[in-house]
Amino acid sequence: MVNISGARPHVLRVTALVAVLLTVFLFFDPIGFAPSSAVGAVKQLATPGTTHTVTHVVLFQFKKDVDAAKVSEVCAKMMALKETCLAPNSNHAYIQSITGGRDISVEGLQHGATHAFVVQFSNTDDRNYYVDHDPAHQAFKKEVEPLVEKVTVLDFANGKF
Repeated sequence: MVNISGARPHVLRVTALVAVLLTVFLFFDPIGFAPSSAVGAVKQLATPGTTHTVTHVVLFQFKKDVDAAKVSEVCAKMMALKETCLAPNSNHAYIQSITGGRDISVEGLQHGATHAFVVQFSNTDDRNYYVDHDPAHQAFKKEVEPLVEKVTVLDFANGKF
């Protein structure tokens, strides 16, 4: 009979070497083997925070004389913009998500802001249309303007510092 007990370490070493080589070629493509689109797709999946999503943060400081019912109504309309804002070329909703709520921070760093909303867009074109042209958003801005003392807006591309 043939003694195969020594073959196991050899098989394990070869398997490990193949796994390392495949990993190197999959993620780094050192000799330009893979098409550039495949390498880009793998790098995008392998690198967290490489999204082009735009986050639009809105902080409202409502005037002291605005009653709670009106504040609730306006906040509901802000949340409804996800469905009422439609892309002009497709007539479909283009906002990825809207979240928001009343301030509950205990830090005391709100600088008067009472309500916050976070709106997610797929790209800057959608955000720009929303800010400058969308009829539903333009109407909302006109409605909320007399009710707020201050509005703060901050936009950022996720993962871009």
